[in-house]
Amino acid sequence: MTGRARARQVFQIGIYVVVVAVVIQFLLAGLGIFTNGDFLFYHAAINGAIIFFLPLILVGIGWYAGMDRRTLGMTAGIAGLVIVQSLLLFPYHTDVQGPLRAISGFHALNALLIFWLALRLMDRVRYPRTASQVPPVSTS
Repeated sequence: MTGRARARQVFQIGIYVVVVAVVIQFLLAGLGIFTNGDFLFYHAAINGAIIFFLPLILVGIGWYAGMDRRTLGMTAGIAGLVIVQSLLLFPYHTDVQGPLRAISGFHALNALLIFWLALRLMDRVRYPRTASQVPPVSTS
């Protein structure tokens, strides 16, 4: 197996790990809210860092493996959405009152967007498109 083929395999497995990490993130949030607040530390500090850094590492591996630009962009997009996820909590952490505090409510919606993007990536690596499956471009 060549280095690029091995890198492609590592990238594919890494995307599955990202999906599992996102599911665990939802679990930690629920456990932190409904059982013990200590779980929120793991939700915010540990698993959040994994969901941020792992896709960035996978972008480098995927680039070496020759993954298409859209797949690499989607992978980097997860890290970008994690940054947005943190920014959405700014009104909550600064104890802003009034309508601006409602911005923090988008934290849950952004989490669903991260999950959706991770699932889309999993589909892309699970069922890759070959050149014969790409529809031809019409020139008319």
